[in-house]
Amino acid sequence: MWETDPKIFSARYRVTDRAALHFRCTAEHLEARCDGGRDTEENVVAACLYCNKNRHKRKRPKDAVSYKNLVRSRMEQGRWYPVTLTHRTAPTG
Repeated sequence: MWETDPKIFSARYRVTDRAALHFRCTAEHLEARCDGGRDTEENVVAACLYCNKNRHKRKRPKDAVSYKNLVRSRMEQGRWYPVTLTHRTAPTG
């Protein structure tokens, strides 16, 4: 995830600037504000924009723990994000 500069993220992970937008760091409410969730430390966590938006778009949104398990499972299979990240290492020497 990135907070301040999507161009650095794009270069580091070899994705387009547009694709990098999916990985912007956002505040995710574990219990949605529309369901009575509050802006408290216990209810807000960091999540990329892609996860934050898609969790709530589901026909039956999953609770935070179930969604976390879904994300982890799909990540292990390499099937989560719409883009594949390739880490570019800094040149040595």
